[in-house]
This record gives sequence, C-alpha cells and structure tokens, in this order.
Amino acid sequence: MQTPGNNEPNNPYALQGFTAVSSGYNAPEQPIFDMPQQPQIPVQQQVGPGMPPPYSPVQGDAPYNGYQQPPQPPSPPNEYAQAAYQPQGPAPFQSTQMPYRAPRSSNYNRINLILGLIIGGLVIVLGVIAASQLLGSGKTRTAIVAAGTLGSNYTGDAVVVRNEVMYTQEGISQIDYIANEGTVVNRGDKVCVVYTSGFSNKEWTTLNNYRTQIKEYQKTLLAATNIETDNQLKRLNSAVLSRALETQNIVQRQAGNMLNQEELLAHDITERAYYLRQKYADDQKLNRLYDDEKTQSQRIETWTKPFAAGDTGVVSFYTDGFERVLNENSYESYSPTEVRQMYRGVLPEAAALGRNEVAVYRIVRQGTYHVLMLCDDPSWTPTVGASYELLLESFDNTRVSATVESLTRAEGELLLRLTIRGDVQPVLYIRSCHVQLSESIYSLTVPANALTDDNGDIGVVVVQPDGNYFLPVDVISQDAREAHIVPKLNNILSEGSVVLLF
Repeated sequence: MQTPGNNEPNNPYALQGFTAVSSGYNAPEQPIFDMPQQPQIPVQQQVGPGMPPPYSPVQGDAPYNGYQQPPQPPSPPNEYAQAAYQPQGPAPFQSTQMPYRAPRSSNYNRINLILGLIIGGLVIVLGVIAASQLLGSGKTRTAIVAAGTLGSNYTGDAVVVRNEVMYTQEGISQIDYIANEGTVVNRGDKVCVVYTSGFSNKEWTTLNNYRTQIKEYQKTLLAATNIETDNQLKRLNSAVLSRALETQNIVQRQAGNMLNQEELLAHDITERAYYLRQKYADDQKLNRLYDDEKTQSQRIETWTKPFAAGDTGVVSFYTDGFERVLNENSYESYSPTEVRQMYRGVLPEAAALGRNEVAVYRIVRQGTYHVLMLCDDPSWTPTVGASYELLLESFDNTRVSATVESLTRAEGELLLRLTIRGDVQPVLYIRSCHVQLSESIYSLTVPANALTDDNGDIGVVVVQPDGNYFLPVDVISQDAREAHIVPKLNNILSEGSVVLLF
C-alpha cells in the first residue's frame, strides 16, 4: 500500500491524526514514548475441566499507563455462572505448553524383540540352506529303493463250494455216530451205524432186559463163591473200578478224552464178562440168558447198516442240502442268476432228496475249494489267472489267496469263479457270506526324480560298486513325489538298492 500524500484532500490517515513524513526518513532507534512494561499475568490452575481459572483481584498491582486502578470490591462467587461458562476459543497460553505423550508399553518392546528374533532366525536358516545347496551341488544325490504295494478292494456276495461228497440212506430211524465231528478219517474207517425202518427202541429195551438179568444172576453166583481166592477175577474187578474212577474224574474236571476213556472202560467190562462166562460155563440158566441176548442182538443187526468212510478227508454229520449240486464237478456251470438264488438259500431242483432219503454224513476233501463271487461292481474287469487277497466275512474272518479261474458277465451281474488252495477247515460250515477281494500289486518305490529316459526307455540308474547301470522299468503309478515301478529285468534292482536322482 502506498502512503498517501499530504496534499491529497480527504486523506483518511490525516483525519485520524497521522503525520506524513518523507520517504527518506529514518526512524529513530528508540521510540519517542516509553511504553510501560506489561505485567505478567500468573497462570492459575483451572477449577474443573473446560472452566477458566477463578479471578481474584490482587492488591498493590503495578500501575498501568500511569494510572492506578481503583480497588474493586470482591464479587460474591456465582457458581451457576462458573458452571455455565465454557470457553469458546483455545485455552490461554496453549502455545507455550508441551503436548502430552504417554510412555511406551513394555509389551510393545517385547513384540519388537520377538519379531526381530524370528526374522533373524529365518535369515540364518535360509543362509544355511543356500550354503548347503552350494556346497552339495557338486555331489551326486541318491535314494534308497523301498518296497510298496498298490491295490483296491472289491466287495460282493459269495457262495462257498467245497470238494465234498454226501452219503445218504433211505428209511433211517436212528444213527449212532462213531467218528468225531470234523476229524480226518481214512478210507474204510468206521464213521457211523444206521438203523433202518422197522427198528424201534423197543428192541433196545428187550436187549437191555436180557443183559440186566445176566448181570443180576452173575452177582448171585459170585455171592455163593469165595472170590478171595480168585486172583484173576480180583484183577479184572480192580481194572474196571479204576477205569470207572478215571471216567468220573474226567467228567468232574471236564478235561480229557472222554471217548477214549469210554472205549477203555468198555474193553475192561467186556474182558471181565468173558471171564465170568468161562468161569460159570456149566450153569444152564446163565447159558440160556446168554442165548437170549445173542438172539436179540442178531435181530437188531437185521436193521443195522454200518457206514465206513468212502474216501480220505474231513468227516462231518452236518449238511445243508447243497452238497449234491455244489461240488468240484458242477460249480462252473451256474449262471449269475442261479448263484444269486443259491446265495439266498434257494435249493436247485437237482438238490432235492428222495421221499425217504436222509443225509447221513459228508466227506470233505482237503487241498482246494472254490468261491463263487457276485461282485458289487459289475463294470470291473479282473485279470484271469491273477491272484488276489480274499477276505471271507463270517464268525472268524478268514484271509486267503484266491486265483481267478473264469468270469461271467450277464444279467447285470459279474460272477467270478475263484479257487483257493489250502486248509478247508475254516470254511467247513460256511455256505454263503460277504467277501472282499483286494487287488494287491507288489512294486518298488523310488522318488519321482529317480526316473530317467535313455533312448526312449524309462528306467533308473542303479549304483553298484563297480559302476552305475541303467535299468528299464515299468511305471505302475507316479505322482509329484514318488513312483511305483516294476523292473523289466530280474537282476540288480531290489528293495534297499541305491539309485541316482536327477
């Protein structure tokens, strides 16, 4: 802004009392009028947040502009005015005060320390890895060949076929079993005795009456005889008594071969009976009782038919009716639908017995048996001639190795004919059950980067003491980490071999 001149009319600055000076005027160093020093107003503490400090006049204040302020009477405190008063501007002398800063928390320092340690550790680890790679880059990397298996499970319903023969008899009224259930018998061994039609328990009652009369009459004869001098009879009586006590102990302890003990006791009784018959051979009444017993025994024999084992195998007196149609000679001829019906317990017409025909026993040959499996996955195509692990789910789960002999895919079902070579005892009483067939392929496992290509052949390089050799392999499966292989040549590659990595 330019300073207005003195000659200009209506100069507002001249009207206000300002005096014009020339442009070359130098202002004096000191002011013309001495300004009195301004008193420092003390800062008092506020009585409450947002309220100004209370003012109280001080007697004897310094004069201001040469004038002494007259004393003011103290005004009464107005608490309502103080409470209502709120400053609208910044607090007095705010620019001269330092802003408040809270001290740093100890947790903040601890977090910084932990982060520093973690970052430092990562740097060290990365450095070690980089150094190891640089130092090991000149060394040959190798791996150990491990054994591995690949497989998948297939389930289904199955019917067990044993190599067995069932023996029957018409018009049976009673069977006396001689052989023990589930034992191995040889050809010609006695298995059982069958009583045909016409025989009744009345015949046994008549025979037992004759034997009871013989026993009582022998007691009468012995009472009239001095048996203390008959050492042979005393020995026979002692043998029978000892066998009887042994039999009693076996029954009480429920331990021992009871069948064998019964045979020994019967032998001793028979030997003593023969001696008594010879001792009183001249007694007419006793001889007549013997003749009646013999006649009745011969009468019973007319209804008796002994059975001997027709072949060597396991004997069983439990049958289910399928033995005649499910055997070694007929199992391959059934369709999936027929096998499904037999699994449900439906007997084929050819399995029906005659009107008076009764199953007596069966002989199961050892060595092999078969399983007709109806697979739950009809789209699966197994390898004929391949071996699989078969689990038969029954009272006791049985795992065996089964070979696929043939298969039939018809009527929406897949029928597998499996052959098992081994003991038939685990399936002696199983006809139908649920099975699991596991396809297991035994292979060797190597890292995926052990595979290499040599003129179009995939293989591995095997480390040997005399050098490294390339071996072609068949890759069964492979992923980013490992590969399952089978060597094409049965030579130097096996579990524990060392191969190169690339």
